[in-house]
Amino acid sequence: MWHTSPAMVERPKTTGPGRTIRGRLKSLIRRGWVTVYKLAREKDPPERVARGLALGIFVGFLPIMGIQMAVVSIIALPLRANLKAALAGVWISNPITFIPLYYANYSFGLLFWPEQGASKEAFVKALENAADFSWSAIWDSLTALFDMGTDILVPLWIGSGVLGLVFGVPTYFATKRLVIKYRQRREAARIRKQIKKREKEDRKAGA
Repeated sequence: MWHTSPAMVERPKTTGPGRTIRGRLKSLIRRGWVTVYKLAREKDPPERVARGLALGIFVGFLPIMGIQMAVVSIIALPLRANLKAALAGVWISNPITFIPLYYANYSFGLLFWPEQGASKEAFVKALENAADFSWSAIWDSLTALFDMGTDILVPLWIGSGVLGLVFGVPTYFATKRLVIKYRQRREAARIRKQIKKREKEDRKAGA
């Protein structure tokens, strides 16, 4: 009797928007880790690299998409933060993530500013214009947000600021630790390589 191994069975392929969203999120996560390790190779001290990434994360949470890179570039200089790290951090808000990110910020801000009127439904409706993730739609959506007044703007800014700190502060300490450990391992590997090279040269000299 023939037996079909599991490897021979063709698995059904997942299609649809859910697969696309998951794929994009996984791609963003992979790019995030690659970016962190690239930043670890920067010549700046670990504190400056960590400060830059934390600053970028904080600014990325703010509802200023479209000018966030300019803003973080201006702030990074007086704070002596690594500019590359800061620019990488702001991309936590991008055409894929900004709708759920701003909605989470707004919902959290309502805990401190429980206004009625222009509620969550009105907020989501303001962002639906950007559902195709085109830059023109994003600008139109943000313009609509600023036209809605304090019922949305105040809780949005409160939530964005608080959550930006909640995620930005741990990012500083985690990045600093990662950069230090990465550089220590890299230095240890360099020393081991030098030792092996000298041992090889000594063996050749003694032969």
